Amino acid sequence: MKNRQKKLAILLCVAITASALGGCGQTAVEETVEDVAVVEAANPEIGSLKLSSNFIATINPDESVYVIPKTTSEVLEVTVEAGDVVQAGDVLAVLDDTMAQISMKSAQITLDNAQRAYNLSYGEGASTLNDMQTDSTLTQAEDGVSKLQEQYVDAMDALEKAKSDLKDEEANLEDLKKEYDFHDDVSEIKDYADTFDKNNPKEAVEYAAVMERYQLAAAEVTASEKAIEGYKTAIDSYEEAIETIQDNIDSTYNSYSQAVTSTNISNGEMREEQKQVSQNSISAAELGIEQAQESLEAYTITAPISGVVETVNVKTHDFATSSNPAFVISNKDTMVATYYVSEDVRNTFSIGQSITLEKDDRVYDGEVIEIGNTVDATTGLFKIKAAIKGDTSSLLSGTKATVTTDTYHENDAVIIPYDSVYYDGTQAYVYIVADGKAKKTNITTGLYDTENIVVTEGLTGSETVITTWSAQLRDGVEVSIRENNADAENTTQE
Repeated sequence: MKNRQKKLAILLCVAITASALGGCGQTAVEETVEDVAVVEAANPEIGSLKLSSNFIATINPDESVYVIPKTTSEVLEVTVEAGDVVQAGDVLAVLDDTMAQISMKSAQITLDNAQRAYNLSYGEGASTLNDMQTDSTLTQAEDGVSKLQEQYVDAMDALEKAKSDLKDEEANLEDLKKEYDFHDDVSEIKDYADTFDKNNPKEAVEYAAVMERYQLAAAEVTASEKAIEGYKTAIDSYEEAIETIQDNIDSTYNSYSQAVTSTNISNGEMREEQKQVSQNSISAAELGIEQAQESLEAYTITAPISGVVETVNVKTHDFATSSNPAFVISNKDTMVATYYVSEDVRNTFSIGQSITLEKDDRVYDGEVIEIGNTVDATTGLFKIKAAIKGDTSSLLSGTKATVTTDTYHENDAVIIPYDSVYYDGTQAYVYIVADGKAKKTNITTGLYDTENIVVTEGLTGSETVITTWSAQLRDGVEVSIRENNADAENTTQE
């Protein structure tokens, strides 16, 4: 009986225990879980952590030149437009070189005369000139050269004045066109008057007013056009006269040189120093030819580099001057992105560092080619230049784009997941696994991004760091390390 009661008591206890486990199982499980924290863990990585930043950059060609005329003159022809591709040496514009041509002819005459005088005095035929003209002929020839030179100067002055007057009168004609409101021919005003009905009293008044304006304009315009035509005729006459005078100077100077040589020979005055003077005259004349040629070349404006014509600042009949650029040419084979950064960011950059540039949904690769050493006075920042690689033909000068590149970085660093770090005030710490238990370990952190963080002190890299949070996680608690999702998937696949 006692044994039976004892068994019943045991069964009852078992039943109660089972009931307790079934009805209050959570309490029992909680008591067990409190002693074990189920977590994920991993070893720190030893590697590099980099941060990228975006900057607004201005795109421009690496090589861009301003083409400035070397002289002031009227533009006769412009051969390019903005957007044209040119090669170095291509003609961009042609200027009026009338005066340069005259200077070239004058320099050539001077050289010819100097060479002729030398040959007559010291050449092979010098000994045959004993029968040349007398002193009277010499004086006459000298006077003839002087008079022709004066005529030459007068003709040049008259030509310059006629060209100046022509320019003024052409400007006056343009003013008349604006004043009387017509474009090409004054008869446009009369044509406009004819649009009114003279038989209509109201329109007849308008007709009379327009016709009066036409008559006034016609009188002034006719006078101006006649003046312009007269100046053009005068210019042609002066230019012809200048050519004739040059020919006469050539002929007369030839006679003069022969007379001088004859006199010198007759008087026995052919001295070595005179020969040197004659040679010096030839050298000076040759230098004059070179200078005249350089001056002449200045009237043809050419491209100094190959590239794209960005800007054209002159047009036909404008006056090009050496104070303003006539063209801007850019070599777009190499485009650069220029942006500005603070000093601490500047110190993270290196020459050759890779960048990416995004413009109009297109991405280009590139590299840093210049790091500024002084603060820009306008921005207070340091200028950075990066060369853009690949086909850059669609990039327009002066436009903006986004540059992305690495800035701050840590190399050979201990790196752990960002979420594995906790803070007690300002003190950062992690839990590592030591002898199957969680161990709270203080650390010092460095660079970080949204996923990872660098540990500069507190970990060597050989530890097992707890990477997930658990309600039971605390210093000294036993831990159970479960596989993370990636490990579990790999195990399943195997």
